[in-house]
Amino acid sequence: MQADPRHLTVLAVGPVCRAAQGEYLECETSLGRVAIWGSERSRWNIGVVQSEDLPFEAVMFCVPGTNETHAYWVPEDTKLFFPAL
Repeated sequence: MQADPRHLTVLAVGPVCRAAQGEYLECETSLGRVAIWGSERSRWNIGVVQSEDLPFEAVMFCVPGTNETHAYWVPEDTKLFFPAL
């Protein structure tokens, strides 16, 4: 599934959660709850989001969530962008 860019505001960041497919960071955003995926291979996106001061704007390449829990998922192999102020 192709990841499409979404401009959003991150309002809150939860703890890192573990799943069979790896780990993810849940964030409350202006578009709903988003899961940012990571693994032993790459935790880059998780680390970037955890280091920012809230709230902040970003462009994340997302795929639609497959259940009611997450509006979007951010695959671990995508990059995050921060708009210029």
